[in-house]
Amino acid sequence: MRDKFAGVQQPLGRWILRHILEFIVLSPAILVTWLYLKLRRKEIFFVGVSSSNISGFLQVLEPELRRRMSAEGNLSRLIVLNLSKDANSQIRLMYDRVVKIYGEEAKIRRRILWWASSLGRLKLKVVDILDAQNDPQWHIGKPVVAFTAEELQRGEDFLRLIGVKPGQKIVCYATRTASYYDGLKREGVKLKAQTIRNPDERVYFEVMRKLSKRGYFVIRMGKDLNRQVPEEFSQYINDYALRSRSEFLDAFLLYCCNFLVSGATGMVIFRAIFNKPTINAEVYRSLANWFRSDLAIFQKVNFLEGNRLATISEMVAMNDQFSDERHQARLGVTLVKNTAEEILDVFDEMEARENGTWVTTPEDEELQQKYWGLITKNVHHGGRIGAQFLRDNQDLLR
Repeated sequence: MRDKFAGVQQPLGRWILRHILEFIVLSPAILVTWLYLKLRRKEIFFVGVSSSNISGFLQVLEPELRRRMSAEGNLSRLIVLNLSKDANSQIRLMYDRVVKIYGEEAKIRRRILWWASSLGRLKLKVVDILDAQNDPQWHIGKPVVAFTAEELQRGEDFLRLIGVKPGQKIVCYATRTASYYDGLKREGVKLKAQTIRNPDERVYFEVMRKLSKRGYFVIRMGKDLNRQVPEEFSQYINDYALRSRSEFLDAFLLYCCNFLVSGATGMVIFRAIFNKPTINAEVYRSLANWFRSDLAIFQKVNFLEGNRLATISEMVAMNDQFSDERHQARLGVTLVKNTAEEILDVFDEMEARENGTWVTTPEDEELQQKYWGLITKNVHHGGRIGAQFLRDNQDLLR
């Protein structure tokens, strides 16, 4: 816990001394707070524990709120402690409307609550970020937050400003980049960037050019990007990420777009909180579940010795170390990035599913079951691997 307040690692000795002094100075307030929490039967829920990014906030909070709203109809007993910085101010604002949250803006109060809950052994809950993704509430629960009418109008005004025509469908896309993680490190966040997981954005430029020619308005998403859309693609892609990005518009655009193509980014969570599906490309982990109605295709793994692709069973046995720079040399593997054709195939499937024209064959279902049977022995709640991707890689399903 010592390295998670505001996402900054602190030396152990300083951390211990700080805690001793804090307890002495704050003990009267801690006692009063503990009594208040006990008498009012309040419960404490932690977010931002295992990650400082937007997923560390939303991925654990949203399913918990859905479960409580379904069972109790309100969130009056819950207090949320966000141990990291707010990753998006608009998202934080929306959740402040439905539940009491103490974050970086209330550091002293947050610390008092942390002490009171920890020492008093009140009912509290800490959820791991990956365990949270397996929560069935992502598939059966209803969203707990919404945009206001004024926010929706503000977002619509922006769409008109950048040239989106009435009724025109929007594709947002984003790719995992080293510059985003460099920006986090400059803010003091402790992380390993793992640049080998990053897609080649040039592939996405080609995909988005083709989608633009189909009539879609294409918007490039991202934060702290260090290069603009090349001139040859600029007429097809609105470079929002570099021209007009804001935290409000990040949330609004990912809510309102018809499709999100995520190249190994955490932006999928912006869609998941509204039960909106995402096309997940360049996946580099063997996840047991995706979010509601998501489609995914993954980076394959190539063994350097023998120059052959790893099977799904071999990927699972490597425990995702195949995408970790610290282990690739030992394992003798490299990642095989997704191609433009693979991304377009899974996009076409999502488009057809959204239009209600997709037909799943018995063979497709068999391939899906085969894949998920290799990935997990637990319940698979939802999300699918792209049908054409599995057809083209049937030999890996062993």
